[in-house]
Amino acid sequence: MSDCDRSKEELIEELASLQQKVAELQTTKTALDTLHELLLTSITTVKTATGTLMLRTVLQQVLKIAIRLTNAEESSLFLLDAEGRVSESILARGVVIRDIKQKLVGMVLDKGLAGWVSRNRQLGLVTDTIKDERWLTLPNEPYTVRSALSVPICRGKVLMAVITLMHSNPGHFSSQTAQLMQLCAEQMVLIIENALLYVERHPSAAESSQPVQPENLNLYEVQKQLSPEEKLSSLGIYIILNDGRFLYTNPGVAAIFGYTFIEFITVESIFEIINSSCHDLVLSHINQCFKTPNKYLSCQFKGQHKDGSSIDVQAYGTKTKLSGKPVIIGILSMA
Repeated sequence: MSDCDRSKEELIEELASLQQKVAELQTTKTALDTLHELLLTSITTVKTATGTLMLRTVLQQVLKIAIRLTNAEESSLFLLDAEGRVSESILARGVVIRDIKQKLVGMVLDKGLAGWVSRNRQLGLVTDTIKDERWLTLPNEPYTVRSALSVPICRGKVLMAVITLMHSNPGHFSSQTAQLMQLCAEQMVLIIENALLYVERHPSAAESSQPVQPENLNLYEVQKQLSPEEKLSSLGIYIILNDGRFLYTNPGVAAIFGYTFIEFITVESIFEIINSSCHDLVLSHINQCFKTPNKYLSCQFKGQHKDGSSIDVQAYGTKTKLSGKPVIIGILSMA
């Protein structure tokens, strides 16, 4: 083999490697865009609904996004409580009588794909339902299913929900689609968990007259207090690693500190936009969130505006995992 041929092979391998990295980055971007959309939707939802209605609306939005990402034709979602029992469900066939609904859910969790996913805590990809014994065809099923993708929504080792996506053509869901949904599931669990926390603290439509202390706020409470509809466009959404480096920021973060979104790309760490007198304070809060059981971040600090002036900034967030790495996902706003 000549040097020229060897060089061509190396270039082909390098090109293939670059194409794979681009695909991985695109998948990550899609997952982050999904999180952004869910956050904005949930902010509006929490202002217009409370209790189980708010929770169900959030679950429907999660399912709607999953359908769009995979081009699924039908879908279902089971929300599980701490004992593994179904506490809320959205069925592909729509609204049915309660007794029938309970019977259908029981059958699926006993002998169906969602049950297999629930027991094994792993994604279930069915390329052809006729050839896969994990798929259960329900009685009087009003749709045709030939391929399916069932995704566990887990918080650590705890299974919180199972989403099942369906299509009438075999082989519709690919391994790439499965990988995308698995990554997006890491974002969806954050939204679902905070919706559950909100319902727990606001079980009825009546609003509490007692003010909530900042250190006790969860992400939904923060969103409710800090983001009326007219301020949604300026909301600063961020993701940081344990050393303060930004993994993601939306244009709202740049605007708070006086930057254009393009200019803000050069800002690599949250500590670059914090007044030096507040570095230790913010670092302490970040470390507490990452290194202790307290998974919520809540602090106020002096920010460094692009023009050199100091601004009062509030930071809220929740510790979660993104692609297996611990991160804090949250909101920055003017105090």
